[in-house]
Amino acid sequence: MYQNVLKQTLILLKYGNQAELGFWLGYLLGQWWQSSKAGYCQRFVVVPIPLHKQRLQQRGYNQAALIAKGFCRTTRMTLAEHSLVRVRATDAMHCLGANERTINLAGAFQLGNRLPPIRCPILLIDDIYTTGTTGNVAALLLKQAGYTVIGIATVAQAVLSSRSAELAEPSHLRQKPNLRPNP
Repeated sequence: MYQNVLKQTLILLKYGNQAELGFWLGYLLGQWWQSSKAGYCQRFVVVPIPLHKQRLQQRGYNQAALIAKGFCRTTRMTLAEHSLVRVRATDAMHCLGANERTINLAGAFQLGNRLPPIRCPILLIDDIYTTGTTGNVAALLLKQAGYTVIGIATVAQAVLSSRSAELAEPSHLRQKPNLRPNP
């Protein structure tokens, strides 16, 4: 859950110029992956959720890409970092509802220039799972191009308030701890 020490760690990663935490969190996610039912034999190509170039310049790194690198180093899966590109800057999503998130992300992603072979299933990686909108928008673009997206793995899952609880994905689609299948 996105609270306590994990929340503080992700805040330091995203806003405290602590890039090394991304690789470490990815390593831990990879360790969990290998020890769980999610870590069965099938191999995936790992695609991190991209940042827009303005946010990338401000931060200096993409936290999802760092997490993906640590994950791939641990699991020995293939990283396809530039398979997706964020071509439009978007508003921060922490205070947006589901419909606002979808509108905010409309047209934000495009396919990149380093796509894996079409036969390779894709696992998306991001830092925090809130409502699933970001992963769903990215997955839809990849699916429209002919790829199979098996889901999204994240380091944390946001704790939704009662106001936003109805925005979350139905509980029957969730797998513990942070692997989200793609509808």
